[in-house]
Amino acid sequence: MFLSLPRSATALALGLAAVVATAASPAAAQTGTWRDVSPPGSDGSVLFDVETTRGTTWAVGLRSDDTTRPFAPVAMRWTGTGWQAPPQPADHGRLDELAAGAPDEVWAVGTRYDAVDDTDWGRGSALLQHWNGTAWTEVALPFPEGATDTSLSAVAVDEGGSVWVYGGYTDAAGQYVQALFRGDADGEADADGDGGWTRLPGDTGLNWVSQLEAGPGGVLHAVGDGVSRFDGTSWTKQSLPPTLDGALFDGIQTRTADDIWAVGHIRDEKLWRRPVVVRFDGRAWRTVRTPAETGQLYDIAFDGSGRPVVVGETMNPEVDPDGNYVLTPGPRGFLTRTEEPPGAGFLYGAATDAAGRVWTVGGTAGAEGGISPGAYAGIRR
Repeated sequence: MFLSLPRSATALALGLAAVVATAASPAAAQTGTWRDVSPPGSDGSVLFDVETTRGTTWAVGLRSDDTTRPFAPVAMRWTGTGWQAPPQPADHGRLDELAAGAPDEVWAVGTRYDAVDDTDWGRGSALLQHWNGTAWTEVALPFPEGATDTSLSAVAVDEGGSVWVYGGYTDAAGQYVQALFRGDADGEADADGDGGWTRLPGDTGLNWVSQLEAGPGGVLHAVGDGVSRFDGTSWTKQSLPPTLDGALFDGIQTRTADDIWAVGHIRDEKLWRRPVVVRFDGRAWRTVRTPAETGQLYDIAFDGSGRPVVVGETMNPEVDPDGNYVLTPGPRGFLTRTEEPPGAGFLYGAATDAAGRVWTVGGTAGAEGGISPGAYAGIRR
């Protein structure tokens, strides 16, 4: 998205120190070195998500210019020296989320637009596409007959290779229905002719979902206006600290079944939006201390030493004039703002590759009115 949109903390020093190893050590205070690897010629583009697996890195987003009416989807693959952008199955639309199980099993979700007439591009419809190692193809999901206003917002791949897709639709009675789909790893059609896809309960207890995370044992977590857990049968909305009532989450990362992190923001009368990080320790979700300043968090990754790197944006130029917002553990183990990727503006996605490098994507510096002038990508060594 071009515009900035969602997508009192108490310290959890003991929990964070477990991730940082020795929170007070000099190593914990070290900052990473960022390298700008933004795609050239990407004016009018922005990247929303990045994923990496087995030496393959992809980033997705949108491009907007006089020819896209209103947007064109973008999916780019890192070659080791630059970016390649294979042809897209949809001429008009946007891609918001990625999931990668293997170099030839990459999935992306978003919205496609089809012209109603020369001036009306409708409300958009669900877009799911798959990279098979050679090309991107659009994949149809078994929405119920008569479903309208279909949408997709999140995708994940579990350790067995199954694909999970979350979205929604309007049914024949005009009611909005949440939907969860699971796709077989081989993608072969089942007896019902649904292309290997099964529709499962989608009532997360949340009003919207921004990201899915597939953890050990086939357990899913969804984040949005809260956190919810799917055990394979039903969803359970998670109990968060009372101080986070009204918090909105955009990113989640599972390290183990007893170590899950979610990041986002909460509205603040003085700061507008204040960064929020919570962590599940196997028993309860607890707040991780963040700076008391204007910031909004979108994603989290862990570097090769197991330290969290949280990315987002700030609309306060006194916090960062370029708008990028990165939190990492400081000398005492608390999350602090110590790094600024060169050339970066708002940051929306983060991922870690096999070498322990953290990737981040978003928009370049120089945004005006919340609109990024071009796509940004960076690598943290």
